[in-house]
Amino acid sequence: MRNILTADQFVAGVISVLALKNRKTFMLHDTQLDDMFHSAFRDLAAKEDVLDVTPNFTFFIDPLHGDSVSLRQTLLAAKEKGLIALNNPTFHTFEIKVNDERARKYLTKIPLSEEFLTSIVDRHFAV
Repeated sequence: MRNILTADQFVAGVISVLALKNRKTFMLHDTQLDDMFHSAFRDLAAKEDVLDVTPNFTFFIDPLHGDSVSLRQTLLAAKEKGLIALNNPTFHTFEIKVNDERARKYLTKIPLSEEFLTSIVDRHFAV
């Protein structure tokens, strides 16, 4: 039986790997963060059989605005949980608040391997 993967888990996994790599502050332009997570999601979707997960979300990019409403909602939830800080309403400054201990704890609870998460972070979050 496949594991269901939520947007919260996926984002927490990416954030945790970024924290462990000590990449905690990003200065972004417009919808750059949306593009990064959308590309990472495409990698996930392409490998869901191998990873034995079924995502119950997408990070669809609105063609008119260039952003993903579902990603923005997930990031706001991550902010509420103390995982990140969004230092302005346009998501130009993205700061990770997770320490190494908490990051490792998240990685043990997410149905994705740290190896896979590290590969997508290296590929899509090299800002």
